[in-house]
Amino acid sequence: MLRDWVPLFLFLHVMGAIVAFGPSFALPLIGAASAREPQHAHFGAVLGEIIERRLIIPFALLQGVTGVLLILGLGLDLLNTRWLLLGTVLYAIAILFAIFVQARSGARLVELTQMPPGGPPAGGGGPPPGAGGPPAGGGGPPAGGGGPPPELLETARRLQMGGIFMTVLLVLIVILMTTKPF
Repeated sequence: MLRDWVPLFLFLHVMGAIVAFGPSFALPLIGAASAREPQHAHFGAVLGEIIERRLIIPFALLQGVTGVLLILGLGLDLLNTRWLLLGTVLYAIAILFAIFVQARSGARLVELTQMPPGGPPAGGGGPPPGAGGPPAGGGGPPAGGGGPPPELLETARRLQMGGIFMTVLLVLIVILMTTKPF
């Protein structure tokens, strides 16, 4: 009987939530560190994308599977259990947003932070420290003005706002699943 498997389904559901959503709370820290040290922005963007594509999204999808198994195993009526129905709708919104908006924006940020074609000049971009001449990298902002390109800033802002949106959804889902308010 499916009900006999409920403890296993519940364990997998809780562990899946920890693995899926725990790392998402580190992403804003990675983004802030990348903004403070732009020379590491590409690494931060790649790390964020790997976390999203290999942990968050797959385990968030597993949440749906274990959630359905719990509903079936416990014999819950999804349409007449308002807290569960609302939590399920919020989950669907969050997972679709993660796959179709956040993941694409994350991939775009990786592209925007890549080294320009040809990479830095041989030897790391300049003479060794103390050897005279301008510092490595030419001693100033890149040609065409300083600072990151507008598309990079907009993509980072979009990811940040999307992350806030998804965090709010996640907190609401956890409140619904733990308090079962109605």
